[in-house]
Amino acid sequence: MHKEKLERLKAAALKSAQEAKSIATKAGDENRDLTASERSAYDAAMKSAEDGLKQYKEVKRDADIHEQTKALADEIGGAPGKKAAGPVGRKAWGRAGVKSVRAHMGHADGSKALVSGSVTMANPVSDGVAPLGAVPTSVLDLLRGEPAEGLSDEDYGRDLAGYKPRQQTTAEAENGIMNGDGGSGNTFTYLRQTVRDNKAAPVADGATKPTSVYTFKEIEDRYRVIAHLSEPIPQRYFHDDKSLGDFLSNEMGYGLQRAVELQALSGDGTGENMTGILATSGHLSQAWTSDLLTTLRKAMTALQVTGVDPTALVLHPTDAERLDLLREGVDSGKYLLGDPTAEAVRTLWTIPRVTSMAVAAGTAVLGDWSTAQVVTRQEATLNVDTGGELFDKNKVKFRVETRAGVAIKQPGAFVEIDIADPAA
Repeated sequence: MHKEKLERLKAAALKSAQEAKSIATKAGDENRDLTASERSAYDAAMKSAEDGLKQYKEVKRDADIHEQTKALADEIGGAPGKKAAGPVGRKAWGRAGVKSVRAHMGHADGSKALVSGSVTMANPVSDGVAPLGAVPTSVLDLLRGEPAEGLSDEDYGRDLAGYKPRQQTTAEAENGIMNGDGGSGNTFTYLRQTVRDNKAAPVADGATKPTSVYTFKEIEDRYRVIAHLSEPIPQRYFHDDKSLGDFLSNEMGYGLQRAVELQALSGDGTGENMTGILATSGHLSQAWTSDLLTTLRKAMTALQVTGVDPTALVLHPTDAERLDLLREGVDSGKYLLGDPTAEAVRTLWTIPRVTSMAVAAGTAVLGDWSTAQVVTRQEATLNVDTGGELFDKNKVKFRVETRAGVAIKQPGAFVEIDIADPAA
């Protein structure tokens, strides 16, 4: 996002400078002074160029600071570079959580006992915590991307790696919210394509050009609070940082990620549920046809004939097993999808396969996942409670929460596939 803004500012400043130069050059070539109107236009162009250069330098400085803090976070245990997203990223998030908890909630004497309090930390569903690697390993990997254009604030989807945690204020605690980006809104808007009729064709000189119809609808949605609590746990389990970090990443962070993943894909839109991809009107459907492979291939064709190139296939673990165990014969013969011991990327007709519990058994989802995106509104809030009865029993409870939504910009880029074998 910084890069795009820098390019815009640079281009605008250069354009203004060139306008000023053109005015001065014209007068010089004609061996005369600037006229009053030329002087006014020259001064305005120079001021615009100077202002643009100043803005460029300010944004460039912010971008440099952003990159430096991200690099530092990566070096001391932040997100990996080219590795796949998922557990590795969560471990980094867990380590960051330990540092935040120890820094903001530790005893003054330096002991490691946990005390009640609240801190903010990088969002475990953001791309900065678990960046998209060369091979997607989860639905959340597929739904990460640049902040949606319709959002009114750059901070809505920002990378929070290395972001300095802050303590929750009393007012925020009473209101039950924490807007880590300083905003106050709970809605976001984006454009959804409802019609895609491409009429581009060769046109003879003087002939009327054909009109393609690309209809978009502005969609307004709201962020949902995604949260969960731990059960009371003896404090002695967390006397070392590794145990606390593992718990935060493997349980609390994992739970939050999987909840967002389930909502983005299969949320039914009722109550506090998001309206996920499968509940959004306009996505395609593919019925069971003959066998598993035939059905999946027909679903691919259904997208391709509309001009959509699918980027991944999402399957329930039991359906992924059915694919992996397909043989040339009924109970013997070579596996159709290749040697189980091979280290090749799991694909189907070159399309990556992702296994997820977010889709029901007997259903698969194929699509261009760049046309949908998870958006986040705030940093994650980690609460630690050791008070009341917990204090008497030397136990601790954790709560982690965030606010997130899903922007489905092209429902027709997805196909819901019925892969439940009626004969089974």
